[in-house]
Amino acid sequence: MTATPASWAMHNPDDPIAVARLRTIAADLDFWRTCLPATYDHSTPQDWTTIAARLTRSTGMSKRHLTANLDAMQTLDRLPGLKTMITARPLLDMYRLTVIDKAIADAHSDLYHDPGYWRVLDEELVARFTPSRPQQLLPAAADIRRVIQAVIRMLQVPEVPEETDPAALLRSLPAATPGPEEYFLDTLANGDMRFELTLNQATGSLVHDAVTQAARSNGTSRARAMVDLLLSNTTTTVTLNLYRAHDVDSSPVFHPTAGVLTSEAADTLIDLATLTQDIDPARDTDIPGYRPNDYIRAYLIGRDWVCRWPDCNNSARWCQPDHRINWPEGPTSPSNLASLCPHHHNRKTDVQAVYLLDHITGDVYWHFADGTYAVDRATGPLAPTEKHWVQTFSQRRARRQESAAARAAAEEFEAYQQLNDSPPEPEPQAPTSAFQWPPN
Repeated sequence: MTATPASWAMHNPDDPIAVARLRTIAADLDFWRTCLPATYDHSTPQDWTTIAARLTRSTGMSKRHLTANLDAMQTLDRLPGLKTMITARPLLDMYRLTVIDKAIADAHSDLYHDPGYWRVLDEELVARFTPSRPQQLLPAAADIRRVIQAVIRMLQVPEVPEETDPAALLRSLPAATPGPEEYFLDTLANGDMRFELTLNQATGSLVHDAVTQAARSNGTSRARAMVDLLLSNTTTTVTLNLYRAHDVDSSPVFHPTAGVLTSEAADTLIDLATLTQDIDPARDTDIPGYRPNDYIRAYLIGRDWVCRWPDCNNSARWCQPDHRINWPEGPTSPSNLASLCPHHHNRKTDVQAVYLLDHITGDVYWHFADGTYAVDRATGPLAPTEKHWVQTFSQRRARRQESAAARAAAEEFEAYQQLNDSPPEPEPQAPTSAFQWPPN
């Protein structure tokens, strides 16, 4: 028996729509490669303005659209593994390439210009865009952003200030600020008011969870729920699930909304935890009855992370646990459950599509009425593929810390050498003059 090789569903040669789409992607990449000037740099306004004007003349496209797509092509050139992959066989369209470019640009300047950052990104993206199952679904834009954000948070190691003179260091620091919190109010032409609020990751995650829970409980919009909470018109209780590998040192902490947490946010939210439990055994747990308990529900969220319908990115936290096989009297187990948002739960209930679930890997095999199928891989931190990624994450973070420490030591030693190898200053000599008093 010959095993079916792993492949992306959009590479199916028997699917005429997929074949036509690949031709379009290949032609589009060739088009943008042709548009990319040899000396492209949109940060030089005068040159780029002239080039953009010529491209607009030839394409009818706006300067903004041209900039976004050419930035994406330039970023692709810095990812040689990914570039080779999609050049050999079309896969990523310009939309996904612009998603990659914008997510990568979120890194701070030092990291963005670090060759190691680009090397890790290239490895991660090649791994994500290498299929492991036949007819596998292509990662969605939200999944791509999560991967790149995780790499940024992995490599941005907080710097420890030198402790040669703590008192002098404290005196030199600017006055303490409360953090990134910002509040902005804009009055619109019709009299309405638009609010903007910027919070640190930990506080923002808590606020978002509280607002979303209040909105769902009361059947209102998030905007109305926030108003009701602020004006004390309603209250809500939020259960916050954090996920962290207990068998991997320095493993990242995952939040269902924020993804990989920064070390500061992780410490803040972990301090709020009232219960810590091993969630892995939940995979093989059976309970009587139809409704999953909180333990199984927490496992399901951590495995699925999002709605399992193809290309749906609604958080699993707000999805319904769908019983693949309807067992009204139970038992209930994660081996028979998948997260589906209400909209797609109805599609499955109407038998517009059915699925098989591999509860060991978390893979969902969707079967459609036309006889085709597609594989959706679980992307939560409890999925086997993500557990392996966590180990790689911790190893890379450790190497990054070691590299930073070694670089700091080398710089300190170099400064020491320069100080000790410099030639001694000449001894001062008495000034000479043609006139002396008193005379000899």
